Amino acid sequence: MSLVINGRFLARPVTGTERYGRLLLRLIAQAWPDSRVIVPKGSPEKLDACGLAVERVGNTSGHVWEQMELPRAAGKGDVLLSPANSGPLSVARHVPVVHDLAYLHHPEWFNSRFATWYKLLIPRMLRRAERVITVSGTVQQELQRYYGIGPDKSFVVPPYVLPSLLPANGSAPEHRPYYLMVASLDPRKGIDRVLNWYTGLHRPAFDLLIVGRKHRAFAPVTIPDHPGLHILNDVDDARLGGLYRDAIALIQPSYYEGFGLPILEAITIGTPVITGHLNVFTEQFGDAVIETDIGYTRSMMRAMVTVNQPQMRAEQVARGHERARAFSEERTMAALREVLGPLIQG
Repeated sequence: MSLVINGRFLARPVTGTERYGRLLLRLIAQAWPDSRVIVPKGSPEKLDACGLAVERVGNTSGHVWEQMELPRAAGKGDVLLSPANSGPLSVARHVPVVHDLAYLHHPEWFNSRFATWYKLLIPRMLRRAERVITVSGTVQQELQRYYGIGPDKSFVVPPYVLPSLLPANGSAPEHRPYYLMVASLDPRKGIDRVLNWYTGLHRPAFDLLIVGRKHRAFAPVTIPDHPGLHILNDVDDARLGGLYRDAIALIQPSYYEGFGLPILEAITIGTPVITGHLNVFTEQFGDAVIETDIGYTRSMMRAMVTVNQPQMRAEQVARGHERARAFSEERTMAALREVLGPLIQG
């Protein structure tokens, strides 16, 4: 019995969901190197599957491929892992990863077709799955509350920071002083909050860099024209690590998250983080982040004092480093083995 990975996510632009899928592949290549990754035939020629065998199948793409062609290629006895929220309904030994339930809480954040499809797909997929992986205790509790998926079936496999993201020391910053946001350009990320704050400032002495892109699944977001606002796409790990390192702080203004991977990346690298008030941030990061009312100038000014005053900044960075040590490759590997090991061996 072997492990098969639903590799549809590998052809998509990298967000936190795709980054998480890649780190799982990295661990699977160590623990179960005979696993194979199945992707649509039309996927890009170069795919980083961490050395695992890649099998290209079918003549369709998207959800049609995932529901119709992937199951035929997976094999009846194999365990199928779907790392990016969605997966087929007709595979018996299926382990999907659910990153969040944003489509359920706020369908208005998505285009109507996407929200409708997920409301139909996810509960059926969860009921039929052999086990379910999620990224935080917060989402695990939501799975039980909304879908009746208890801890006997759902397992938390937390992320860690890929070594490729850790920047080298000493390179010169590529921008004047800046605050950084790393997020898809979609409404749930709270981009309106940070844009309202930044564009409301009078001639700020710093820029705002947003690393992210729009996605057709989400409702559109209007980006204003401002000389200090920079939207960056297609940023590789080496450059992203440098952007974290050189930022005054990371701003994470989300209205809803399943985890908040950019926060973990920032505190690991040593960058202070300013967030809004979310239970999942408190669960995962505690006082390693500065919680404030992003979008309100007075609240943001207090947070800015903390990240700009040397002693207070150093203390915040130290708290971040301490918290980041709780997230490691070893911890994630142990959690992943707990979920998949018995299924593969059985």
